[in-house]
Amino acid sequence: MLLVEKIKTNLKKDKRRLKKLVTGTNFDMMIMSLILFNAVILGLLTSEKLGVYSQLLFLLDRLCLAIFIAEMFMKIFAFGKDFFKSGWNVFDLIVVLVSAISVTGYFVALRTFRLFLMLRYFNRFNRLKQLLSVFVGLLPSFGAMLLLFLVFFYVSAIVAVSLFGQNFIDFATLENSLFTLLQLFTLDGWVDEIARPLMTVYPSSWIFFVVFLFVSFLLVVSFLVSAVAELMRKTTGMLPKIKF
Repeated sequence: MLLVEKIKTNLKKDKRRLKKLVTGTNFDMMIMSLILFNAVILGLLTSEKLGVYSQLLFLLDRLCLAIFIAEMFMKIFAFGKDFFKSGWNVFDLIVVLVSAISVTGYFVALRTFRLFLMLRYFNRFNRLKQLLSVFVGLLPSFGAMLLLFLVFFYVSAIVAVSLFGQNFIDFATLENSLFTLLQLFTLDGWVDEIARPLMTVYPSSWIFFVVFLFVSFLLVVSFLVSAVAELMRKTTGMLPKIKF
């Protein structure tokens, strides 16, 4: 019994020491530096001119992943069940697990998920924390605008297929029509590649283009105005007051 109690006491001491270590500023700075270092490595790995250095960079990338995994084990051991009560800890764990399966093929791209670990340090900087708070606050408004925009886009694509689909391949199917309207919305060569060829057959088709562009940009501007208003409302109490 004495041996068991002694083991439990030593285990609690080790947990306290480890908890103090993983929550310390120096440890956080080390992990932050490692994330930035790993970001540089992932960028270099995209180059095809590395030659013999590519293997070294790959090993360094694996080493960074091993350290991140060790960090997760250390925190789980130190915090126990409380580890999963923190949303940031769960987020870190998911990111590390997802990036850990990036071994071959298309899964290699999942290694970049590790860079999202940097988001945990937003809480350490007030400005970044405020920016993240505003971004999250705007997500519902963005979701509503995106839903409305998609409905308008879908209806416009169906109308375009009905009007121009018989003579133009760009509007022959719903998929082609959606892609063409996307090009139209981005204003990427839409006059010479879409509008003018179509107007040679359908002279009045300019009305459809004008209405589509006007409504599309009206939706975007409406969202931007509401976003700026929400941003001003949220940041009014955050900005320092200047006395004259």
